[in-house]
Amino acid sequence: MNSQDLGLADRLRRVVERTLELARVRLELLGVELQAELLRLFAALTGLLLALLLGATALLMLLFAALMWVPDAWRAPLGLGLGVLCLLAALLSWRWARQQLSQGMPFAASVAELNRDRRALDSEWGAR
Repeated sequence: MNSQDLGLADRLRRVVERTLELARVRLELLGVELQAELLRLFAALTGLLLALLLGATALLMLLFAALMWVPDAWRAPLGLGLGVLCLLAALLSWRWARQQLSQGMPFAASVAELNRDRRALDSEWGAR
């Protein structure tokens, strides 16, 4: 083998090493983002479950107390009005939960880094 073949083999080895290192770093970043996304979802779901349980308990107690406090003639309209308010609160809660879960773009940093790598490789290969 001549010195040019050794230089080519050495360059090829370095390109492979750099590619593997880039892939390792990108996979680590993806793992970190996945963990952060899972923690965000778990926190949102835990908060929603807790709010649901506490809200349902408080609502039932308040409805029962309100219906027992009023005269007999007012119980039906009051029950209807409280039911409509509860339905409205449930719809607003559902909308808020969907908004919380739709916020953020998962793996945005990984996608940005991969795009940056692609642009760098395109410029490097295009220059030759």
